[in-house]
Amino acid sequence: MASDNAVRAWEASYRRYGHAWETTARSGKGDPVAAREMAAASWSVAAAWRQIATATALPWWALAAIESAAGAFEAQAREYETHEEQGERS
Repeated sequence: MASDNAVRAWEASYRRYGHAWETTARSGKGDPVAAREMAAASWSVAAAWRQIATATALPWWALAAIESAAGAFEAQAREYETHEEQGERS
């Protein structure tokens, strides 16, 4: 079972991610401010997933799924950081 702190961090991260996603959907990927927030929110979700993985005793397959989710959010964060950099150069 994940600790209460890990669960709260995950919930807060996903709320932030939801808001960032809505902002990005409205503004488009060319907006560097929206891209920056989406990258930060994605890093936060990845960190929350990793915190859950380290704070709990789970079967290997559950840990593999958590690691996969964290990796996907990290990849997304890097992608949005690239969008942010490209937007600032335009």
